[in-house]
Amino acid sequence: MLRWISKSGTFIQFIIFALLLAVLWIPAIVAPHQPVITPQDGPLYTLMAAALTGSPLLSVALALVLIVLQAFLLNNVYRSNGFFGRDNMLPAIILMLAYSWSTDYQTLHAILPATVFVIFALHSIMRMYGQHAAYQQLFVASFATGIAALFYIPLAYLLLMLWFTLITYRVSSWREYAVSIIGYALPFIYFISWLFWTDDLPAGLIKVSASVYHMVIPARIPLIDTIWLSVSAFMMLVSMVAVLNNMNDKLISLRRRSWVLFNFSLTALIATLLTGWPILSANYIFVIPLSFFITGSFILIKRPFWFEMLALVYFMLFAGMRIYLFTF
Repeated sequence: MLRWISKSGTFIQFIIFALLLAVLWIPAIVAPHQPVITPQDGPLYTLMAAALTGSPLLSVALALVLIVLQAFLLNNVYRSNGFFGRDNMLPAIILMLAYSWSTDYQTLHAILPATVFVIFALHSIMRMYGQHAAYQQLFVASFATGIAALFYIPLAYLLLMLWFTLITYRVSSWREYAVSIIGYALPFIYFISWLFWTDDLPAGLIKVSASVYHMVIPARIPLIDTIWLSVSAFMMLVSMVAVLNNMNDKLISLRRRSWVLFNFSLTALIATLLTGWPILSANYIFVIPLSFFITGSFILIKRPFWFEMLALVYFMLFAGMRIYLFTF
């Protein structure tokens, strides 16, 4: 069934995307929530959430717009880098579903605006492969990463993703690493200058440092959330191993670019561990690689029967969980 969806054509997939989006988000529009506030929120998101505190419907609408924007941007990134065909919208559908798993989080969240910049960073670092002295692409990727961290502070660790990718691309020149640091640091220089201008420098730096490193034992979360996150982690791990192993038979450019998603997943895991296990928020960081690896398990593997069965069970669990959360 899912393989059929991936080959059914753009129009049918768009209709499926629109119908699922309407079914999942109409309850959030009818009973809107205030923006989600977490200790890891960056200063840019804090300003945005403060402006929307009295307008929950506007918060939900903005979240919906950001999710649709991300879905199509990410779909275009995968397509333009040669991973999937032009008619395949399955990554967009998976991303939308992954962002819609919890009714409590169907409103504006710091990761939603942040990941728009993360997608630009991923696209730039992928396009960098095979180009000589691609300083412009690397600067754009690092600059977008710095802006993303000002929306959701744990994303500051994505600088490691850029460096892991340079190692994957076998870049040994110090210039690329220097460019990545300069581009990454620029948004923070503007932020620190603004803190100094408003006499909030000590308090602002303390908040950022506390959000970047806060190792604690993970807090207990509800059983149904634990089940969903555990199954999602298993699904992503299995599909990741299968897809990356299958990439050994592909062009070297596709192999190297696909490892960008592995580097991203590894860095997201490091960020989750070092920032106090904000797992109910941090799981949204893994939405991007999840959409790639699940789609790849259908498109890139010749006999994906078992992956189709796993994915079917996964999405049936999603449907059952949404019914449960909506009912109770």
